[in-house]
Amino acid sequence: MKNADKGSRSSLRTHRPSRQILTDGAYETVKELIMDNQLEPGERINIEELARQLEISTTPVREALARLESDGLVRKRALTGYAAAPLLNLASLGHLFEIRRLLEPHAAAKAAKLATDTEIASLREMVALMRADDIGDDYSHYRTFAAHDTEFHALVARYSGNPVLEQTLAGLHFHWHLYRLRFEPEVGVDTIAEHADIATAIADRDPTAAGEAMRAHLQTSEQRLLPVAQREASAPED
Repeated sequence: MKNADKGSRSSLRTHRPSRQILTDGAYETVKELIMDNQLEPGERINIEELARQLEISTTPVREALARLESDGLVRKRALTGYAAAPLLNLASLGHLFEIRRLLEPHAAAKAAKLATDTEIASLREMVALMRADDIGDDYSHYRTFAAHDTEFHALVARYSGNPVLEQTLAGLHFHWHLYRLRFEPEVGVDTIAEHADIATAIADRDPTAAGEAMRAHLQTSEQRLLPVAQREASAPED
């Protein structure tokens, strides 16, 4: 009987989810809560309560929150722990797009000169994947679309041949902040068309057109988000 018990315990250990799997699950759960504003901007995150709800220990929850902090979605406060990051306000939205307008058109223009045929095919494939995505108006329904959107911009930066530029843009984590402000299916349709224009200009080896296509995309993206940021700025505080 003792040997049977030992075998049973060994089997449980074999099938127990790894800590990495638990951390990944906690990461996705908290991200979804933040992206859908179920965890409101600035709201404190109770690690112990979250661990109880997920039926896991606090260790993978803490590891997930550390990852979310590096994504810019949570902030760690002295003495009080983690809280959901605030939404972009008008000033920070303007600053973010100012930096993007300086960097991303240049990246697109360089990609038009340097990208290989295989790399151009990857950009076109990303546009095709976005067209195939099932887009809804909450994070669980646009998670894949958001990931493809992020990857498209990351690829353009990578194909510029400048790793510092690529790392700088990646460090902004701008997609998560922008998607928190608003996402509607029609925005996705516009984004796909603008990405297609960028990919076509890069495929045509036209640096001027590629830079302008990226600049136009950034301009319309900012204009789509400005009314939302303005509403947030004028909303009365509780």
